[in-house]
Amino acid sequence: MYKTIIIDDEPLAIDVMEHHLKRFSNFEVVNTFTDSVEAFNYLKEEHHIDVVFTDIAMPEISGIELVKLATLNTMFILTTSYSKYAVESFDLEVVDYLLKPISFERLTKAITRFESLKKKNNTPNLEPSFFVKEGDEFIKILVKDIDYIQGLKDYAKIVTGNNFCLALKTLKSIEDVLSPYQFSRIHKSYIVPLSKISQYNGKCVLINNIEIPVGSSYRESLKVYLNNNKL
Repeated sequence: MYKTIIIDDEPLAIDVMEHHLKRFSNFEVVNTFTDSVEAFNYLKEEHHIDVVFTDIAMPEISGIELVKLATLNTMFILTTSYSKYAVESFDLEVVDYLLKPISFERLTKAITRFESLKKKNNTPNLEPSFFVKEGDEFIKILVKDIDYIQGLKDYAKIVTGNNFCLALKTLKSIEDVLSPYQFSRIHKSYIVPLSKISQYNGKCVLINNIEIPVGSSYRESLKVYLNNNKL
């Protein structure tokens, strides 16, 4: 049995989540909280909880703050009524991000993801990641899977292998977040992971057999990186 708690300042939202979870025979809701401080103290008492469902917009301690404060190997699934919080959840070690009203079908996807992670190594996914909103869903992108990011007017095209998704973000905002992971702007329209560059001929770089142009104003900084990493 997987033990879980639900944290939400709306009792009706708790009732909906409990109703959904009752349909999973391997899940047990051991407690619910409308007060995030009480929930935090409960978790500090080292109760064995496999996954926490918590609303983000909570008074006192927000769901995001709760994830950051957690010291046990407890997984988190964030819930919210506001899509704006997706950006704040960047790089949090959470299983999933659910936008209310939460359907049973969407919850099932989150549960499947949780069970997969649990069976894999019994710990949260520690790899840096972020969410991209597509329709009514938020798609998790692992930073290590990104091949390049291309600016397309108001959107950013994030390419991962043969797949891509579109984020309503500027390249500058994405560059600021990804810079700690050795991503760099090499053109006014492109950001790349420097570790994936396999070739550079002065005009473009090669990443997974894809040629990506290098802007003239970015060539010097790219040369510095390459010289610092040559034999």
